[in-house]
This record gives sequence, structure tokens and C-alpha cells, in this order.
Amino acid sequence: MTVYIGFLRGINVGGKNKIKMADLKKTLEAAGLAKVQTYLQSGNVLFMSEEAVEPLRQRIEQEISKAVGVSPSGSYCVR
Repeated sequence: MTVYIGFLRGINVGGKNKIKMADLKKTLEAAGLAKVQTYLQSGNVLFMSEEAVEPLRQRIEQEISKAVGVSPSGSYCVR
């Protein structure tokens, strides 16, 4: 498995698009990502997956949007 860092754009910035990090973690774990860890209230997350970067990023954005109604479009993942 590859270790990724996800930088979710527009999450918890300026009081808008608030997502509790516990909810974000649960959403990503339910989406099948492993060893999910969040960082403060930043929207940054560390996790493991065997997926390629671009399909993974798109899937994460869709899962978050579906679960909490916030679309972190323009996010990115780094290996």
C-alpha cells in the first residue's frame, strides 16, 4: 500500500465548509482507505491506499460530498 497525504481544499477555512475531523476520518475509512489520520481542523489527512492518485482524489471528493454535503473540489493527494 502507498502512503498518501491528502490536502482538501476549502475545508474549515474562514468558518466555511466545516467538517469535523472525526467525521472526515469515518467517511474515508468507510470508503476503504486504511490507517486514516487527520491533522487538527485543517482538512489535511494521511492514509494508505493501493489506488492510483487521480482516481483516488476523485473518489475522495465524491465520498466527502455525499457524506457531508461539502465539495472539496481541487483537492490533491501526494504519495
